Amino acid sequence: MTPILLLEINEVPWKIIDHYTRNNEFPNVRRFFENADQFTTVTVDTGELSPWVTWPSFHRGMGNLDHKIKNLGQDPKTFCGTPVWEDIRANGGTIGICGSMQSWPPIDPGQNGFYLPDTFAHDESCIPNYLNPIQAFNLSQVKKNARVVNSKLPSLSELTNIASALMKSGITLNTVARLTGQLIGERFDKSLVGRRSTYQSILFWDVFCKHYNPVSPPDFSTFFSNHVAGLMHRYWCDVFPEEFPEFADKNLPSNEHLMRFAFHVLDDILEKVMQWAESNPELLVIFASSMGQAAVHRDQHEGFELVVDSVETLMSKAGLNGQDYKPLMAMVPQIAVEIADANLRSSAKHALESFYCGADCHFISVQEIGISLSITVGTPPKKDITDNLVKVNGNLLPLNELGIYKQDIEPGTAYHIPEGSLAFYSAAKGRSGSVKQRSKVSADKVKSWMLDINKNGYTTAKPEIMAA
Repeated sequence: MTPILLLEINEVPWKIIDHYTRNNEFPNVRRFFENADQFTTVTVDTGELSPWVTWPSFHRGMGNLDHKIKNLGQDPKTFCGTPVWEDIRANGGTIGICGSMQSWPPIDPGQNGFYLPDTFAHDESCIPNYLNPIQAFNLSQVKKNARVVNSKLPSLSELTNIASALMKSGITLNTVARLTGQLIGERFDKSLVGRRSTYQSILFWDVFCKHYNPVSPPDFSTFFSNHVAGLMHRYWCDVFPEEFPEFADKNLPSNEHLMRFAFHVLDDILEKVMQWAESNPELLVIFASSMGQAAVHRDQHEGFELVVDSVETLMSKAGLNGQDYKPLMAMVPQIAVEIADANLRSSAKHALESFYCGADCHFISVQEIGISLSITVGTPPKKDITDNLVKVNGNLLPLNELGIYKQDIEPGTAYHIPEGSLAFYSAAKGRSGSVKQRSKVSADKVKSWMLDINKNGYTTAKPEIMAA
């Protein structure tokens, strides 16, 4: 088998890769892509694109209408198809999974394999189980701040409490020193707070590096990172100010330095994987993003959004007691709960969708999938929520009595597009680096391509190029 390491660098398009590969500040990013075969993936998914839908399409070789994955928190029993790593495992191969979307629950990875599910897992179960404390810690951090996934760093006391688990999991002293420096540094320079979200990737890259043996690697491995995507959503305008003439006269401070920090982290990752590839010429490294981002102009955004800060309070207004449901991991503007009783699930859905503000602005939508409810809290027009009152069961209640608050927030400046980046890197002579035209490949065809590569080798397997 040809061992594959799939780097899932979420939502990174060629435009921003090209921007930073022109910069000598990132020599490893440049060297990796200069010596990689390059393609463009195109999603086949319908509706609003989201990574918890597009990655399963990439992994399972089918679009969202077929795999039926719609939301975070959804019961895996409702999923269709199998991800590529399960197929490889079923064929006798070994796997190493780190953070791939919709990868919970873990399965036996085989001898010398490992399995650390995604950051929205329903519990902390990992393989090996000594990783459980760091996954539990990870999930607790997400729960504390769902507004931007894993954007809140722990306190020094929290780090101290799990220090032994961190070290056993592979977190290096260098990373601990960087975390400590970040916590201290942002007290003196508030602009450094924007780096917080990147530290999840730094931590879990350490974990991956400890468990990944490049000389004798698993047959298929993944490492997922959202650290570039999260910043692109907010700071695309600072990287490409020419695309936002409406900001030209506002003299706003630039946060482009945060994007450079994220690319330095990517530069370090690519330096390491190229070293691994050089030590094992059989190894194929695949860089993929599942989709991309591009500039977006949110002219209708009114400077605030509604955020749920107490699921318990909201569920009580929907008629549920604490024992009636189980909160699940989700990301704003969604929350998710599991309700085993079908009658309670139906009544809660009806109650939440009946809440309204203004004349008749129903701002909560609910999807029932299996035994879970995916609840999306939208943001009404300012005119409908100026008084912060909501009609609930015939009574006017303040937002805070629903466990909801208004958060002032700047609109994002980039959003999802179907086109993503895809690159193949091998240190073996003649194995990669000659294909640069970035031909388009349907994202649902990459799974079969990876399976073919794993079985027959990269030079033998051929992609299915989309018609121009």
